[in-house]
Amino acid sequence: MIDIVFAQIERIEDAQTLDSAILGEQFYFWTVVLMWLIHVGFMSYEAGVVRRKNVMATAMKNILTIAAVTPTFYYFGWWIYNCNQPGFPPIGPNSSDFTSVACQGGIPWSDLFGSNLTNNINLVFFLAFLLFSWTTASIMSGALLERVRLSAYLLLAAMLGSVVWILDAAWGWSAGGWMTLRFGFHDSIASAVVHGVAGAFTLGVLFQLGPRIGKYTREGLARTFRPQNLHLTLMGLMLIFTGFYAFYGACLVIASTAFPGWANIYLSPTTLGSIAMIITMGFAGGFTGTYFASRGDPFWTVSGGLAGVIGVSAGADVYAPVLGYLIAMVTGPCAYYAGNWIERKMRVDDVVGAVAVHGVSGFLGIIWVGVFAAGYPTGVNNIDSSIWGQLLGVATFLPLGFLSGWVSAWVLKKINVLRVPPEVELAGLDTIEYAPDIYFPEIPHEPAVLVEPDGTHVDADRVILGEARELIER
Repeated sequence: MIDIVFAQIERIEDAQTLDSAILGEQFYFWTVVLMWLIHVGFMSYEAGVVRRKNVMATAMKNILTIAAVTPTFYYFGWWIYNCNQPGFPPIGPNSSDFTSVACQGGIPWSDLFGSNLTNNINLVFFLAFLLFSWTTASIMSGALLERVRLSAYLLLAAMLGSVVWILDAAWGWSAGGWMTLRFGFHDSIASAVVHGVAGAFTLGVLFQLGPRIGKYTREGLARTFRPQNLHLTLMGLMLIFTGFYAFYGACLVIASTAFPGWANIYLSPTTLGSIAMIITMGFAGGFTGTYFASRGDPFWTVSGGLAGVIGVSAGADVYAPVLGYLIAMVTGPCAYYAGNWIERKMRVDDVVGAVAVHGVSGFLGIIWVGVFAAGYPTGVNNIDSSIWGQLLGVATFLPLGFLSGWVSAWVLKKINVLRVPPEVELAGLDTIEYAPDIYFPEIPHEPAVLVEPDGTHVDADRVILGEARELIER
């Protein structure tokens, strides 16, 4: 009789384990589905901010991001993440355990990458990380608009999405990363791991790519290129914000076997409600602060909401709602002022302000944890977070992102494949690549418009023609 009872208990426990695995698989599956909205948003966002002569090329570039990053992340990106977590320092013979089960599971031809009926989680968890990789490339995409070669961009997207960011994720965004185990580094929803590193990589690329023709006057003043559809840009950002809730959810681990509920990426306890609350307060605080800082500028008000969320992401699992709101109210204006400084003082032509919104806000996000959440235990070793551990993250991720972007773009520039010819840039990427398909004679040419630093609007085609000729002659 006792044996029968124990057998029934075992069957019930096995059924509960299977139900938990299936529910976990469904959860991550739907986060992947909803995260597609982020990339619908990126395409709309960028297509709205460019001039009409570059709309289709911009949209296609976003679609082909998925085509380039997916296979490269499958063949070596996931393997890099799983094989580079243990060990300190991050380089040398003790930096990786290539014989571990996790490392072997990252090999594309392993059993975990097929239709394995005994594993309900690996493939959907891989897909969640894959969409994070698309996001890093999409962050860079908007900054390079209207003058980067498609082939060069796709190579850079594969480098950033399948090598650079996933390497820093192995070090500082996993329960087994050396930064977590040794220094208590805390970046629960990837302020710096995704956004900060992508912004730093983008800055390195922009230094090599150079500004659009006509962006700066001979006196060094910055002109404004009027977007062809600002409403579409704002709608794209709102779609990105919707997908961010799924992004946040995919950053959690179902931890019912260790303790009831959820855990962050470091396996420290949290709740789904707490991070959803912080993302909402982050949007609201970012909108509010940047609206006043930019004096109601529509583009920067909405971008400030994104900056606010990125600024609270690192500590979203531990912040109180009021603190999250206040941090976002500060981070949004910081991104706005940084974006203007980068454009006008550094003379870096970042079309969508990606370096400021993602890069500056991302690194501020991990610094805020060191300031406001110092002492919070992180990871399986329960190492206290501290300002020094967070600054270690800045010192590691900033050069990793910037130097890899700068060097990659430098190589492409040296072999003359980084940027389209000036004639193509002036005519518009669409008119060269897609004219027979999407442009018709009855559609009149609409001249591009520049906004001079003093606020006057002028015909861009006429103003920059002489500058373009000089550039071609050089």
